[in-house]
Amino acid sequence: MEEPVYPSARRYHRWPTLRRSLHFISLAVFTAACSGLVGETPANSTNQPNVTNSAQEATTTQASPTGCVRFTGDHTKDIDAGSAAADALTLSGETFLCAEDVVVVTPDDLNDVAAAAQLAAAVQGPLLFPEPRLAAELGRLKPSRVHIVGDAAVNAPDEAETVRHDAAGALALTAELLGTSQETTLPAVPDSSTVVQSVGALTDGDRVAKPAAPTSSTTSADPAIDTGRLVVGLAEIAEAPSLWVVDASSPETILMVSAFGHSIGADVLAIDGDDVLGHPELGQALGDQPEDTIRFIGGVPETSQWELTVLTNGVEVPGGGFYVLPSDRPRRYVAYYGHPDTEALGALGEQGPAKTRQVMQQFVEAYAGDGSQVIPTFEMIASVASAGPTDDGDYSYEWPPETFDPWIEFAAANDMYVIFDLQSGRDDFLSQAVQYEELLKLPFVGLALDPEWRLTDTQVHLQQVGTVDSAEINETVNWVADLVRDNGLPQKMMIVHQFRTSMITNRADIVERPEIQMIVQMDGDGLEAQKDATWASLLEGADDAHWSWGWKNFFDEDEPGPPSPESTMGKVPTPVYVSYQ
Repeated sequence: MEEPVYPSARRYHRWPTLRRSLHFISLAVFTAACSGLVGETPANSTNQPNVTNSAQEATTTQASPTGCVRFTGDHTKDIDAGSAAADALTLSGETFLCAEDVVVVTPDDLNDVAAAAQLAAAVQGPLLFPEPRLAAELGRLKPSRVHIVGDAAVNAPDEAETVRHDAAGALALTAELLGTSQETTLPAVPDSSTVVQSVGALTDGDRVAKPAAPTSSTTSADPAIDTGRLVVGLAEIAEAPSLWVVDASSPETILMVSAFGHSIGADVLAIDGDDVLGHPELGQALGDQPEDTIRFIGGVPETSQWELTVLTNGVEVPGGGFYVLPSDRPRRYVAYYGHPDTEALGALGEQGPAKTRQVMQQFVEAYAGDGSQVIPTFEMIASVASAGPTDDGDYSYEWPPETFDPWIEFAAANDMYVIFDLQSGRDDFLSQAVQYEELLKLPFVGLALDPEWRLTDTQVHLQQVGTVDSAEINETVNWVADLVRDNGLPQKMMIVHQFRTSMITNRADIVERPEIQMIVQMDGDGLEAQKDATWASLLEGADDAHWSWGWKNFFDEDEPGPPSPESTMGKVPTPVYVSYQ
C-alpha cells in the first residue's frame, strides 16, 4: 500500500505561526525639555545640589517630559546583565536619552521597591538600584531630581535635587502626580499580591497600591511569594502589544521592569522556571504574540525551547493546559475502543462519533465521582492484526489516515482526546507510526502501542502472544517526542498495552521524555479477580516508574461484565486512563 497523504489534517492545526512583525509603540520626538544629544543638560536643571524630604517638596515634582523617553536599544534582544541592578542600567540606557526624574531604591525591601516602581511610572523616569555604575548613569541622564526611596546611599549629580522618601511618602507623591485618591490596600508583609497589584496600579495610572501599616509581628517577616499566583495574576492584566518576560523568582526585577515597560507601552509577564508549562494563563497571554514583541529580562529560565514555543503558540490539550495530566488537578481519560468501520473490533464501531459520545456520557459522569476532570476519548485501531499475510507481508492492515476524518473533526469540535492504536504484526511500531504523522501533529491526538500483536518474523497471530523490547518502544517514543518538540505541540499521550510481563522486555528501560506522558495500560479480561491479579503482577517492581497507569474493561469478555466505575477507580494506583472495548 502506498504511504497515504493527508492534506486535510492542516485544517486542524490551530496553533499560530510566529510572525516577524513589529508592534512596539512609537514614541514622541524630542521636545525642548531634552535635546537629541545624550548627555546634554536639561534646560530646567537646577544646577545646584539640594537634599529635601518628600513631605516638604512634593509639589515641585512633575512628570518628566516624553522627549526624554526614546526606545533606542535593540528591542528584540533579551537582557541578562547578571543582576537586577545591571539589568536596570541596561534598560535605562536603551530607553532614556535623559530624565527629569530618576528613582533609586535598594532591592531589599519589596514594599519600598513596589512604591518606587509606582513613583517611577508616575514621573516617567527610570527605576534604578544601587550599583557601582549608578553614578555614571545618573551623570548621563542629567536629572533635575533624584528620588531615593528607603535608605539607599546614592552619589547624585551636584546639579540634581535629591528627594528622600519612605514608601508612604513615595506613594503620596505618586497619588498627587496622578491626581487620584484611589488606593488598593496591600498586605503589610509583601506577597504575590504586592507585585501584581502594584504592577496593575502603575499600568492603569488611576490609583496607588499601598501596604497596610505594619504591626510588631510583621515588621521582620519575609515576603511570602506564591509563584503560581504571581504568574497568573500578571498574565491576567497584560494587554500591551509588547510583552517583557521575567522569572517569577525575582519579584523586585518584575517591579523594576514594569516601571520601564510603562514608559514605552510594554507589559510584564512572569514565568515559573521550575514549572514553565504549569500555568496555561501565561500561554493564553503569549498566544498569537509576534515573536519580535516578546523579550526576556533577567535571563531566560533554564528550560527547553520546546516549552517556550508551546507557551508562545498557546495551544492547549483537551481540558486545558499543556500537560496531559496537570499537577494542579486530577484528570482521567475515559475511552471507547474500536474501529469506526466495524462492530467486531470494539464498542466504538457500533455507532458514529456523535452517538458514541452520547453513550459514553454515563461513564464520563461516573468517573468524575472522585473529583477528577474527565476527558472523553476515542481510541481507534489504526492498524489491525491479520490472521494471514497481508500484501506487504507484515500480518497487519493499516487504514489510510483519512478513514478517521469524521472522528477527528468531531473530537476537535468537542474537546475530546484521540488515541490511535497500532497492532503492527511483523512490522516495527515506528514504521507504522510515521504513516500517521499528520494526525499526530494534532494537539489532541496520541498513540498506543499494542505488543500483543507485535510478532517476530516466524510468528502468527492467535498462535503466539506478541512481545516487544523497550528499545523498539523507545524508538517510537523518541520519534513522537521529537515531533511534539519540533512542532511546538503540548505534551502528548502515549500508551503501551500489557497483560503479561513477557509482553514488554526490559520495561524499566522505557525512556522518559518531557514531551510525552507515558501510560502502561492493563489490557487483561475475565473475572475481576483475574484482572486484579494481572494488575498486581504488572505493578510489581514498578514503584518508581515514571509512567502512569491505565485499565481496560471489556463489555463482552469480562465476566459477568466489566467492573463498575467505582470499583475501577478504587484500584491502587488509581487509573488515569480507562477504556471500554
